[in-house]
Amino acid sequence: MRVYGRLNTNRFLNVTVREDAGVDSNQRRRCGSCGIPLSRYNADARCGACQRGLKLAPGFWEDPQVRQALLAWDLGTVCRLVRQHTGLSQIAFARLVSCDQSEVSRLERGQRAIKDRRKLLQWAQILGFPDHLAGPLPAEVTTSSPGHANASYLPVNQMSQGTHQLMLPAGQSITATLLPTLTLPADTFRGNELHLGRSPELTAWTRMPTRALVIGSRLIDGATRYFAVDARHGGQVPPDSTGADSDRLRIPAAYELDDLTYGVLWAVAGFDAALLGDDHVLHRVLPLVAEADLDPVAEALCRRELTAGSLMLVGSQASARYILDRRPFLGEAPVFWTRERSGEEAATWLFFSHKLDYLRRTAPGRPDDGSGRAFCIPEDAVVSSPTHERVLLFLAIALMESFGIRTWITADPSYADTEGFVLMPRQRAVIASWVRAEGVSKLAQTNRTAQLRTFSDAAGHAGAHSVTAADQARERLAATADYLGLDLRWLARRCDQLSGAGTAALAQPRNRLLGLEGLDTACWFVAHQFAEQNR
Repeated sequence: MRVYGRLNTNRFLNVTVREDAGVDSNQRRRCGSCGIPLSRYNADARCGACQRGLKLAPGFWEDPQVRQALLAWDLGTVCRLVRQHTGLSQIAFARLVSCDQSEVSRLERGQRAIKDRRKLLQWAQILGFPDHLAGPLPAEVTTSSPGHANASYLPVNQMSQGTHQLMLPAGQSITATLLPTLTLPADTFRGNELHLGRSPELTAWTRMPTRALVIGSRLIDGATRYFAVDARHGGQVPPDSTGADSDRLRIPAAYELDDLTYGVLWAVAGFDAALLGDDHVLHRVLPLVAEADLDPVAEALCRRELTAGSLMLVGSQASARYILDRRPFLGEAPVFWTRERSGEEAATWLFFSHKLDYLRRTAPGRPDDGSGRAFCIPEDAVVSSPTHERVLLFLAIALMESFGIRTWITADPSYADTEGFVLMPRQRAVIASWVRAEGVSKLAQTNRTAQLRTFSDAAGHAGAHSVTAADQARERLAATADYLGLDLRWLARRCDQLSGAGTAALAQPRNRLLGLEGLDTACWFVAHQFAEQNR
């Protein structure tokens, strides 16, 4: 099994520092071409910029704006200044640093910031950041062993009793979210439930109309563990409650806060906040998505007035309707290529209500008919992803498998920029891209030979070289968990628990465009596939 935790930086960059390359009087190695001090992560005699033909004047790094950006590790400003200095286009610069042009655009506009240390170091090596000018790296985000709370993402481990604000971090599109939280010690832990005694304070919390959590803490086997419930559901008395039990709040043990439940809360709260905040604009925009063909005025409205989380919904819905309108022409065994490669992107399958209907209507008519859905998830995307996002990505793939949709995963980064498409018989394809798209979505039909060859090559490669290749869904899911560095035994057990308890009392969405049926289906399917192991 692969384990993605704290990595030795030199090993990750596959660098062995040579001490004999151009050492100056201060024992600082310098580039043999431009003379700038070499990064300690660079084993070559030339800096990364010179190796790649990036022509930077010797004084570029000493410019006050550049120095300030390096000090703050502000890669958006670095992108802009390097491009201004060299005349590179965003597309050319994106190729240089191995990312999407859309990512470069978002970085420069301040809509995105790279925080992962490994990726920062990769950029530093490629562009040749001088060590003496770069500021200290941001605090490292490490992944814990599977199934255990990661302190970087699960701050409840430091919570005292009482009221708090639980900070859910921002993603690429999801903004940071604050959840009001009331933490109380549990009175008892009986069967599969924690019981909290009612109080005026707890009663007031269960009447809050906005999203809030009640967290019960309990010392179990020498360690304090935390169990969460949606405060509104905490006000509901179960029908089987009698006597003293009717005066207690009951929290299922399945709602223990770990990487699974935290990921669910993070995604639902983030999408909820975006959609509720944009409710008026969405009310105007969504009718325009009919026929899945946004006109320029509607698209401009979306880009100007919607948050990134809402744009995900609009782009996804436009793409889904565009494909469904052409469902009769897709043939019996179409191959789908999807661009999701992070848990945040893949969570749309679990929580956007329209996605579940889309999966039902595009599911294969019979098993093993050759159709399926391919992902490109390079290994560096896995390494840089926190555990709770990898769990969401796994569950999204499990949801597809539950509909009989065979999944393939290619780790080859050369296919990472391939547009989303549906490859049809009779030499045609539908292009439907919204993930990391420049606009709200890109929708088209094509029979151009060059494009069809590109799509056919991508689909063929994914099918022939899938890192999760197997005949049965159970085996593919096991391989997916292995590739994502997840503990399958823990994950199957937790899905079994959540499948039994349901997820509504944990994370019921407040927005009508969101739902939990996809999540519940995925949890049930994983539990069912590994039922023997759970027993």
